[in-house]
Amino acid sequence: MIKSICDMHIHTTCSDGELSPTELVEFMNNLGVKYFSVTDHDNVDFYLNKDALNLAKKYNMKYIVGCEFVSRVGVHPIEILGYDLDIDKTKKYLDKHGVPESKLREIRKKYAAKIFKKLGSSITFSGAFDDPVDEIYYTILANPKLKEIILKDNPNVLDSPSNFLRKGLNNPQSVFFISPRKFYPNYKKLIKIIHRKFNGKAILAHPYHYQEYMDEILEKVKKAKIDGIECYHYTVDTMEKNQYLLEYAQKNKLLISGGSDFHKKTDIQFAKRRNMIEIPSKIFIDFPKNNNFING
Repeated sequence: MIKSICDMHIHTTCSDGELSPTELVEFMNNLGVKYFSVTDHDNVDFYLNKDALNLAKKYNMKYIVGCEFVSRVGVHPIEILGYDLDIDKTKKYLDKHGVPESKLREIRKKYAAKIFKKLGSSITFSGAFDDPVDEIYYTILANPKLKEIILKDNPNVLDSPSNFLRKGLNNPQSVFFISPRKFYPNYKKLIKIIHRKFNGKAILAHPYHYQEYMDEILEKVKKAKIDGIECYHYTVDTMEKNQYLLEYAQKNKLLISGGSDFHKKTDIQFAKRRNMIEIPSKIFIDFPKNNNFING
């Protein structure tokens, strides 16, 4: 979490987080978080966990039902946060059409193996890492030939596993790019589903993740009637970046959201090093809520 009592972008073990639903609620309460949304990847099971919800009620914490959906703009993978969702309808859809973390990991293993083979190499997924992105990353680091190939046009791609994910696997210009066309829903379709099927709001997650494609993606999702953008996130690490997104949202009458994208406890130290911008609790309090799934 960022240094705030509000956090609307959090993950648990229901997708790729470190903490179970109840552990997360305890952890947030100890940090002083009062307003939150758990946004697991293509998963809303947190909101079916009665122990976690009762614990949040005990601590007088307020929440809004959320989910982080995988999507794409053309060949560009993006993520869209859905808020104030109808839980039953969302779960029914995701059980049939979703790309949860387990499925996404198998997809990455399959296509990464093909890329390694094409480059005259191979990879064995030993299970030493929970996330195949880490195994792909460290296998490349141990292979001078592959390192040279991938660093040729993108010198920062191997700075960290997360950098490799964004600038390698999710980057159409990278030799390790895995196209999402076959398994991610189109952004226009997903926004309509969030609105019409789930009776929720659609928010573009972490715009700065999309780097040089950010402005293009912002314009396209705006035309597709997205409801808002995530203006507070660990990638928004300067006041200038924050102001750019806030002004864009205000100019286009879009909702403003914000969250730390919390996955594990060490993210707290990461946030301190990056001097994260505090998330105003007003974002949660003023967020339109139709489905009455707010606790407290």
